[in-house]
Amino acid sequence: MSKPKRWRKADQELHTLGEPSPSLPPPAREQWEEVRRNEGALRRYTRAWATAEHETEVFAKATKSLHTKLKTSGPVEGSVLAYMKTICKRTAGQHRKEITEQQKRVYPAGDETWMLDTEDSVTAEDVVVLKEIRESLNEMLPLLRKVFSDQQYRIFLLAEAEGMNCFEISEALGGKVSPGAVRQSLKAARDKLKRPAIRARLGVSPLAE
Repeated sequence: MSKPKRWRKADQELHTLGEPSPSLPPPAREQWEEVRRNEGALRRYTRAWATAEHETEVFAKATKSLHTKLKTSGPVEGSVLAYMKTICKRTAGQHRKEITEQQKRVYPAGDETWMLDTEDSVTAEDVVVLKEIRESLNEMLPLLRKVFSDQQYRIFLLAEAEGMNCFEISEALGGKVSPGAVRQSLKAARDKLKRPAIRARLGVSPLAE
């Protein structure tokens, strides 16, 4: 009887980073190769700050910045992986600012339809319910605290009361919660508002049959 095949990882991950430029000095080439070997982990880190939708674009900009640095001023001091994480996080911040400015130009003030295009999208009914909650938010705070976890409660208030997006909330929380985790918590909170019992407790519109 033949033994069952074991699942195993591929011997080598597909690299999207190109070979280092021949003009790089040997120490800089070694750091570039180290970044290539750890591309998977660095991409996951980038995804947490830039979301899956913008990961590739942000990572490409970050690696271009790293290559320019290595070419113009040589290898970085200390860990090149820590340096690369800093670049990825900073690049993601700049990228989201650019997106925010684009959204402001595309959507007029008070237009919330952009919410429906996000990864944690809400339905048209949800927009109505969220509007009802905002209008009497102070009265609902005690109930919302019971419905949500502590993190969901803080994130929901920053999103609905302060109008912050996931990236701004992450920064408001001191960077301790990544934009990706903020997005998940906000989605979980909004999903709870879909429950008929919770909508009834909050006194907001029930879901349409």
